[in-house]
Parts: sequence; C-alpha cells; structure tokens
Amino acid sequence: MPAVAMTTTTSSLTPSTRAFRSVGRNRRVVVIHAAASGSKNDPPRSSEKRAGAGSGSSSPAIDRRRRVRHSMRVTRLRDLIEISPDLWAPAEEVEVAEDAALGDGLAQAVVFKEMLLASMHFRLYSQRDLGNGRYAVRFLMGSPRMEGLDDVQRVTSAVCDTCGPLCDEGLMSLVPDSECGMSVAEIQFPLPFLETPDEDAVLSRAATPAELRVERLDAVVRGLESQIIDESVVCLMEKGSDDRSTFFGKARLNKYFTGMHAREADLLHRGTCTSSSPTPGALEASREMLTRMWDGEEHADVELVDEVRARVEKLFCGGAGRMILHPSGTDAETMPLLQAVLESRALARESSDETSRPEAFRGEHATRGNVVSLVACAGEVGSGTTEASMGRFFSRSCPLGGNRVEMGQELPALHDLAEMRAVELVARGADDPTGAARDDYDAFVIDEARKALAADPCAVVVLHTVAGSKTGLRLPSPDVASLLRAEYGDRVVSVLDACQMRHNPTLVPRWLADPVAGGPVLMTSSKFFGGPSFGSGVFFPHASIERMNELLEAEPPATVAAMAEACASYLTHHDIGDVLPKLHDAMPPGFCNVGVLLRWAAGLHEMETLEAATAMHGGMENTEATVRSWVTATRSLATEFEPHLEYVPAVDYGGDWQLGGVNTIVSVRIRNSGGGSDSGSEYMSTAKLKKVYALMTADISEFLAPESTMAERRVASQRCLTGQPVDIPGGSVLRTVLGAAQLKDLVTGKQDLPTMLEDDRVLFAKLALIARQYDHLLSHSL
Repeated sequence: MPAVAMTTTTSSLTPSTRAFRSVGRNRRVVVIHAAASGSKNDPPRSSEKRAGAGSGSSSPAIDRRRRVRHSMRVTRLRDLIEISPDLWAPAEEVEVAEDAALGDGLAQAVVFKEMLLASMHFRLYSQRDLGNGRYAVRFLMGSPRMEGLDDVQRVTSAVCDTCGPLCDEGLMSLVPDSECGMSVAEIQFPLPFLETPDEDAVLSRAATPAELRVERLDAVVRGLESQIIDESVVCLMEKGSDDRSTFFGKARLNKYFTGMHAREADLLHRGTCTSSSPTPGALEASREMLTRMWDGEEHADVELVDEVRARVEKLFCGGAGRMILHPSGTDAETMPLLQAVLESRALARESSDETSRPEAFRGEHATRGNVVSLVACAGEVGSGTTEASMGRFFSRSCPLGGNRVEMGQELPALHDLAEMRAVELVARGADDPTGAARDDYDAFVIDEARKALAADPCAVVVLHTVAGSKTGLRLPSPDVASLLRAEYGDRVVSVLDACQMRHNPTLVPRWLADPVAGGPVLMTSSKFFGGPSFGSGVFFPHASIERMNELLEAEPPATVAAMAEACASYLTHHDIGDVLPKLHDAMPPGFCNVGVLLRWAAGLHEMETLEAATAMHGGMENTEATVRSWVTATRSLATEFEPHLEYVPAVDYGGDWQLGGVNTIVSVRIRNSGGGSDSGSEYMSTAKLKKVYALMTADISEFLAPESTMAERRVASQRCLTGQPVDIPGGSVLRTVLGAAQLKDLVTGKQDLPTMLEDDRVLFAKLALIARQYDHLLSHSL
C-alpha cells in the first residue's frame, strides 16, 4: 500500500491570542488565527505543501498525494465508496485569482477542498453552491483501516461533538444528507477571519490575505486531523475482540466500565484483575503504532506484528520460547488445544490395534483424535474457558470476520479432526464455610487425568496449572504436571495459565525451559499490566514448536486447512508468524488484526516502562519489597471496616509464583444490610455485588440518605474501579488489586505509600458506605 507522509500532530504555527480554546474532555485547540514562529527564510510550511497560496491549481505535493489517495483509503471490508476528485470540482472550471477578494467563499472552499483531498483522514462528500457567494463543503472523517461506513460515521460524529470551537461557534456542523442517508460534517464559506489580519498578523509569514487564507485553513485542517486520528485510534482499538468488548454510549464503555479512551485522572483504579482503560502514555503508544502502520506501506502489518512478538518474547521468554498473539486469554486456549489434537491424531495414526480404542474411534474414525481438557480452578479463570478449551465459541461474536455465532457452537472444521471435551475441576470445597481450597485438590486432578488417559490409549489431556486465579490461587501444584508428564509424556500438554501475570519475571522462562513439566504459557497484557482489554498470547517452548511443526508436516493438506479454518475466527496469519510456518501459510491472506496490534502497543508501554522503572530504582529486590509493603498494609486496611466488610484471607505461595511472594489480590465480602432476595444470607450475592461494582464507578454523593455527613459525601463522590465479583463458596467477593501503573508510581516515588494507602482507605470506606445504604441507593434510578 503506498505511503503518504503525515504531518498531523506538529505545527510550525503558534497559537495567537484568538486561537479557539478547547472545551470539555478530549477537546483540543484548533488554531484558526495563528502566527508563524520563524522567519521568511524558514523551510516551506505544511500549508505550502497542501495548496498553492491563492492559486486555483494544486501544488505538486497535492497532485502526488491525490494520485495515491484511493489506495490509502482501502478498508478491511473495502465497502467505502470513494467519489472521484473530479466530481468535487464546481460544475464549471474555476480559477481562483491570486487577488481574490477578501472573504471570497469560492476561493476559501477550493483551498479547503484541496487540503482535504491531500489528507488520508477525510472522505469528501460534496461541494454546494448556496448562492449569494456562499459555498458549503461537506465531508466525512475517518482514518485508514476503518472497517466500514458505520465507523466513518462514528468518527465524524465524535469529532463534530468534541471539536470545540469550530462547532461551538457554529463554523462546523453535523448535518443530515438525504442523498447518502448519513450525517456529514459541513463548513460554510466564506469565513472572513481566515483572511483578516489581526494583532498577531505581524508574526505571520503570510504576506497577503491569500497566503493568510492558506495558512489558517491549514491550521484548521491539521487541528481536525489530530482529532480524527485520536477518534480513529479509539475506534480501531475496539476492533478484533469478542462481545466482552462491546462499547456503549458517548463514553464508549464496556460492561466493565472501561474503554479505549484514556483512563481519567480522577478514577481510582484498582481493577486490573478484570479490565482497564489505557493510561495516557499507553494510548499515545497505540497512536504511534497506528501512524507507523499508515506510513509503512503494504509490509507494515508483517513488520509491526513481528516487532510486537519480538518485544514480548524479549521481556518474558528469556530465549526459552516463541509467541503466538491472541485477542484474549480465553481464545488463547485454542493453541494448546491444537497441540493436543495433533498429538492425539499422531497416536491414532501410529496405533496398530484400533480395537483398543472406544467404539467411536474405530473404522473410518480410527485416525480421529481424542482430547480432554482439565479446567483447573473452574469458575475462577477467564470467562468462557471451558467452552474455549473444547473448541467451542465462548462469545456471541468472534474477533475476526464480523460473524455472529452461538455460545457453545463448535469452531469450524476442528471437531471433524478430534473429539474434544472439558472437565471442570472446582478448587474450593463447597462444604468449607470459609471457601478455602480443597486439601485433596492435587489428587483430584491426577485422578481425573488418569481416568481420561486410561479410557483411550490415543487420548491426550490438556492440563492447566493456574499461576494465579481471579482470587490468586495457584492450583494444582506444579508437582502434578511433573508427575503426569513423567508418566505419560506427550499425552499430557502441560499448560501454565499465567493470564493474571502477577508473578516474578523468572517464572515464565523457567516453565518454558522445564524439560518435564514445561509447556505452553497463556499470558495477557490486560490484567496486572493494565493494558486495554484485551491483549493476549501463548508462549511455546522451542521443543513444543519443533514437535508441532513435525506433526503439521505429517498431516495432509486438507487437515492443515481445517485447522487454519478453525483458527481464523481468532487469528490472522500475522499472529502466527514464523512460529508455525505450515499453519501460517494455510491461513487466509489479509490485514493483521489492527485492534490487537494497537492494544498490544498499549500493553507493551506498561510492561516496558515498569521494567525500566524497576531497573532504575533498586532493581527487582526493591520492587518486590514495595509490593509486599502495599499488600501488607492493604490487607490490614480491609480489616478496619468490619462489620460491613470481611477480609478474605489470601494464600501466599512464595518463590516466583507471585510477585514479591505475595498475593496482590485483596478480596472482601460485603455483609447484607437487610432486604433483597438474598436477605437471609449473611453476605451479598454476586448479583448484588455487580450492582455495588457499578455504584463504585460513579459519583453517588447526591443519592445518599439525607442524614449522610459531609465526610460520607466526599467518600461517595470518589469514582473507583474494583475487580468484578467472584462467586466462591462461603460468599462472593469483590477485589481490589495492585496493578503495574500503581507499582510504577510507588517504585519511582511519583506517589508514596502512605498517600496511596489513603486512596485505598477511601475505596474501602465507599464499599462500607454502599453496604450501609444499599437499599436506599437502589431506590433511586442511578
């Protein structure tokens, strides 16, 4: 794809005193009256590259950029109908004289139109003669890689809604267009101030009104471009995920109350165990990644995805493995499942006695595989894990293809190759009033694995060792994987579920390098590290990659094609890369998953900045000591809000299984204050806690009971994001956690521990306040 140079975020112009001011969140200054910061000997400005000053003919730069405009506007679905530039000219040929009158509407419209045509971020729609020397230019806004007209309409509406001065002063409006059935942006000309010298004109390099016209229109276009890019980044970051990433309203929040706009500074974020919005720095990293994609021509997708893979491998693999990118930790189950399918089919091909297999795997089905996934810590790992681990859709929408599917529906083609089922192994004892983990859990898992393997000599078990559940459990113990792998070898695919990423950096390379227990590792950028939801991947040891490639070579092309078809609901060939070449080559051609790429860019920002902060401030020893200090103090805080809150004791496993050797998830139960469907229970149910979770994200000060104190209203006004509730025996819990951004603030000294703990005290105080006034609060329509 041909590249077009972008000059969207920097300007040689400095705002004058009459520059429009931004208003509200996400609004930016759009400079209308501007002055040049340099002399007439400075290099040509971007305005001179966009259009000739006062000339009706376009510059060579515009001609060159116009020639490539169509290729730059390619979209994923290729459903944007572009109108030829020839149709944008007025009905008759018009030449705009250099000495066009001040406020000449046609002259302004022609220059503006040329600038829009030279930019990759606008879709021109029409130019209208309104009579009496007035002209209107109508246009749509949206950067390359928009997936369709709905996205372009959304970006156009968002920019018109947040562009501040242009709309506030009635200079740009969103108007319905009967011909296209959409709303389009419209600017009407003439705009007299574009050419009228003011007190700052002496600072400008524009010598004539015509030059001033170009200079100021250029500033307008560049200001709009910057906002279009911002909105396009957010729009594209939302793409390529499942229905957990469905966003609503102007704020574009999902059901977790997070989105792709930058995390607001006044939000107390303690919910990285569930979901996060990007920090401003992370969002800027995504913006930079997207800009590089636009600049990188047709090879950008390959190069940038490979770059992300290499950066993540460098951070976590220690040279012991390779990575396949995934949209989420749940659909990442597909890769270990595929490994198990390949192993089971190889065993079936090598079997000399098909009568030793169950009846369903004889005759024409003799080479069919048989895979059993053991889902450890069931109910406390990613939503939909059970469905995903047996090759079924866990969401009503899939990341790629725009397809709507049914929950539990089989992935395409994969079930023709193997039987797949899952066994959920709940870790906590239902009879234990505290909800503690089962003492016999390891034996329970081993027994289930042996039963599955004994039922069919060609069966393969996918064993999950969870390195931190939603409440921080590490189960089963790693000894289970070592024992079963030593006994059954490749018939056990030993998976480390490290999706929470709350461990010491040495854990992943140690697991990948373990010749006995080691195997694939599921990981994410969107839990502990606080990258936007969702970004994930699977690490494979080099030995596993070599084995999978051997097995893929042994399969007929039709089988590899069937596997590729199943993977294509989640992955592009870019995500697989050179890790599994035969599978890569069988995948459909096309773009990368831009949403995953941009979310990973944001996640990498958090990962790499924490690594840098750790290196600069005392190393891992100091970072882990900081973790322990926060955890110890926060657990103590949680006990101070009895009887409304009850701290649920955590398990610390030590070693590299937990960062600092402690559980960074602090769980509390909330006691019922009376009333409601579960009023007979001591603790609030999961359904109630979901409402508490939502109340925590809002300023509820005006809805408190009349007798509430000013101190309570201050607490109620603090917006907090916790972890979502988890249903465990003994009573459901809400969670507050330590995330990478918090840890980085503590390590660098940006925030000291006592100050941070005061924030955490407010969070617990608000939970206790909601517990006391729950019934009153729910009597309002919040």
